[in-house]
Amino acid sequence: MGIQNEMGIRVSQTSFILFLVVSSVSGLIEAGAAAETLAELGARLGTESQQAYEACPYSFLSKDYFARFSRDPEAKPGENETLVTDAWYIVLDDTASPLAQVMAEHLADFLKRAMGVALPIRRLPTIDPTRSQSSAIVLLDSNGGARDLPESFTVLVGPDSVRVLGRDPEGLRDGVVKLVEMMGLRQAPILPVQIQVYKPRLPVRLGAVPWLGSYRDLVFMGYNAVMVSGGSLYALSESDAIPELVARRQPGALEGLRNSVAEARKYGLKTFCMMEIRQKFDRDDPVFVNHPEIRGALTWKADGQYVLCTEHPLVRQFLSESMAGVFRAAPDLNGVTIIIGGEGFYHCFMRPFGVEKGHTNCPRCEPLGAETVVANLCNTLAEAARGANPAAEILAWPYSAEHVWSKDKAQADFIRKLKPGTGIFTEIEKDEYVQKTDGVRKHLWDYSIDLIGPGERAKAQIAACREVGIPIYMKSEPELGFEAPRLPHIPCLDRWVERADALASCGVTGAWVFPAFRPCYGASAAEAYKLVWWNPIPDKEAILQELAARVAGNAAGPHLRKAWRHVSEAIAWSPELPSYYTGPYYLGPAHPMCADLDAKLPDVFYGRYLFMAEMVDAEGLKLRPTFVTSPTGNVPVFGKFYRQMESLLRQAVDAMDQARPLVPERCLPMFNSEDSAARWFYHTARTEANFYESCQLRDELLRLAALPTRTPEETEQARTAFARWRMVLLDEKANAESALPVMEADMRLDFYYGGDHSFPHSADMIRAKLELLDHELNTFLPALATRCGLTNQIPTSDP
Repeated sequence: MGIQNEMGIRVSQTSFILFLVVSSVSGLIEAGAAAETLAELGARLGTESQQAYEACPYSFLSKDYFARFSRDPEAKPGENETLVTDAWYIVLDDTASPLAQVMAEHLADFLKRAMGVALPIRRLPTIDPTRSQSSAIVLLDSNGGARDLPESFTVLVGPDSVRVLGRDPEGLRDGVVKLVEMMGLRQAPILPVQIQVYKPRLPVRLGAVPWLGSYRDLVFMGYNAVMVSGGSLYALSESDAIPELVARRQPGALEGLRNSVAEARKYGLKTFCMMEIRQKFDRDDPVFVNHPEIRGALTWKADGQYVLCTEHPLVRQFLSESMAGVFRAAPDLNGVTIIIGGEGFYHCFMRPFGVEKGHTNCPRCEPLGAETVVANLCNTLAEAARGANPAAEILAWPYSAEHVWSKDKAQADFIRKLKPGTGIFTEIEKDEYVQKTDGVRKHLWDYSIDLIGPGERAKAQIAACREVGIPIYMKSEPELGFEAPRLPHIPCLDRWVERADALASCGVTGAWVFPAFRPCYGASAAEAYKLVWWNPIPDKEAILQELAARVAGNAAGPHLRKAWRHVSEAIAWSPELPSYYTGPYYLGPAHPMCADLDAKLPDVFYGRYLFMAEMVDAEGLKLRPTFVTSPTGNVPVFGKFYRQMESLLRQAVDAMDQARPLVPERCLPMFNSEDSAARWFYHTARTEANFYESCQLRDELLRLAALPTRTPEETEQARTAFARWRMVLLDEKANAESALPVMEADMRLDFYYGGDHSFPHSADMIRAKLELLDHELNTFLPALATRCGLTNQIPTSDP
């Protein structure tokens, strides 16, 4: 299992830099350490990360969505295709909405910068939507789409005209997004002659603003909703119901939320935010001195802190007034999400000390039961929110509830107690198992792209929400899975498109596609979702081939497509989700092989975990090992699985090598981003496979070396094992040497910029590992050979 600590694990929805600081401070609040030490560390790393990313050759993908597009100079219109030229113009009518004007300007910008076509924007008093205009792209925010389906739109392309007609302004917005996608995939301002109505498959498609990007970039990635700044309800509250809580207010927090919502609304985006009441109270806190009756459960440990009892009328009043104030201050805010499972929005059944799951040490709440208390909390907040905004939603995220308080895996009893104004937010794959060959049963304890989904738990939650008539939203990562947790994105595009299709077809109210542990890098995986967000759904193979050609050019595209397929196939051989940020599956070629178990590893292999409060002491944040000395699971079987992953990823890298000489210069920046991710994934799987095999050989040889005498068979066994072990270590040396320039060229891979953890720079770790390998190959192995009676039979230096 991975580390499932409450400190900041799910904080980084909208801002990587904020995540660094908040994670640090959260740990301090819980541990009582000196705030300055960790806060300064978080701030420094945040600044350094942003500066490094600004200089990264791949940051353009998240900073400017249009920068990924380029025009193929060889592209010519075919039969039943229309070419947009400089002689054209973009047309709006005088009643066009502000959003229509914004999208017209973005379309003109795209055409000029990416397609080399400069089109002026004209306004006309009236426009007949039923008639085309020669040499014009007409944009109207009415008279299109399906009458009964908000945000639908129609694209009409004639021999010398284009019309995009939205059912409403948001429909026109998405119509322009579709137009850009079509020309981008065609690599030219060329459109097929057509009359097509496009219908959104989901009413809510929430995404993350790419790192250093803008709402514009989010919109053109196909999303119509966004997570805006939220945070602590104590910080946002304007309630005076409990005067002692006024000290926890944060000046400007509510205004910041209001401004974020207003800015997003300029693009017609729906807005949601995350809120928490993570900060707890000492037993003698003034709030309990003056109101002892509102003390709730003691949490985590015997000398831990307490929560406010959400069943007490005064606490309910405070929560109600606070939540109503949020929606009054930001009337366009669509909803608030609260984690009510194992972290975040505390209640008396969340992490109570000294009791079994489903119980609490709060005497007021214990007789009511967990499902009732948590449902009451959600219903109270929803009633207050709807008092200010009748359409507001309070979305309960039962993350880890199964392990903390819930009676059943799907929280069905809890869901049945929810009332109008509430909803559920859940994950598409969490806590499922994937059955594989050789008896491997992989537990998906957190975000994965192995199971496309939805899993059985998610299906049961969908059914329960339908039964009571409340909405349910489902989460997926946009680029990351813990099958490859250090990558900026996993280039398994087959799986990402299948995931997007599953989200759109499984019966949920909306898909929330945002990163929980990393910023959104705006890579190909992040934009793959929009390929199937609208009906009619294109042929998936055809659309992936088009995308590959757009990324790598027409000649290299088939090779990139092959690489994506091999990476997707490799995921199926992943036998486990390893622990967060530890071991060879995270460190990859930077992970030491640990051939000599008695050797003290250099400090470069130790790091800091900012989100782990128990690792903070009076000296600050403790250094902890980032490595493991032995593999996990069914070692022989897992080792075989990792060799299969290595083989498939080797094929992916080979396909990228075949593609490279065919990639036109205009496509190289994005192709290089794909190549970096695929190549580092390959090197990581190779390290993992070598580590599994090396540790087995090491342990066997140490056993044989410890024997007082050895039979001839045992001596021969040792000779064979030594020869193989040396080959494995030499292969890992070559692997690390090849991986070093990949790491040095892409800061997105560097553990130093981990976000909620900070290790030494990855390149330094790889260099230190290579020095260790030299010692292991040239000193430790010969010495061990002597102990096994193999003197003069093992080379004393590597070739």
